[in-house]
Amino acid sequence: MRIAVPTNGGGLNDTVAPVFARAPAFYIADVDENGNVTNEKVIQNGAAMAGGGAGPMAVQTLINEGVEAIIAPQVGPNALGAIQAAGIRLYQVAPGTPVEEAIKAVTSGGVEQFRTPTPAAPVAPATPTAPAPAYGPYPTTPAYPPYPAYGYGPGWGRGWGRGGGWGRGRGWGRGWGRGGRGWGARLGYCPWTGQPSRRTWLARFFGWW
Repeated sequence: MRIAVPTNGGGLNDTVAPVFARAPAFYIADVDENGNVTNEKVIQNGAAMAGGGAGPMAVQTLINEGVEAIIAPQVGPNALGAIQAAGIRLYQVAPGTPVEEAIKAVTSGGVEQFRTPTPAAPVAPATPTAPAPAYGPYPTTPAYPPYPAYGYGPGWGRGWGRGGGWGRGRGWGRGWGRGGRGWGARLGYCPWTGQPSRRTWLARFFGWW
């Protein structure tokens, strides 16, 4: 496996540089299954002094060298996109770590390959609920007692009595009940004698004689 490590300008005895794209140099080594370095070299980083786009430029340099893995402290978003697009594995270690120690940690499995974290699924907004009313339910309509059965009858009760009255009358005339019919004139009775009066024209005139 061919590994590239950004350094401060040295080789296997140097330390890992604090940056990747603008590191002074890259240490490139061929490592076997046991972590032993079989071939090595140091190349200068041409992107270190670039005005912009240093990340993709540095990655392109390593692609040209046939690098399969990169050990670096941190990588910018542009460089990371170029590394992932090229299919190069990335391992992150702390800056200042000795290069030899960093290579052994990667080959022994002590450092895991860097993977882009999966973004969390967006949380659906909660459905708003209608606010509870500030007032309670209306009370039921109270049951009022039934109104008394008042009405307007045919008269004041049944008149001022059903007695004989003056001249066998049965009330105080027509207006005060359903009883009497005046002073007994229409019946033709005398109020003093109680006998029928034969002087009917006087009875009609006076109403009782």
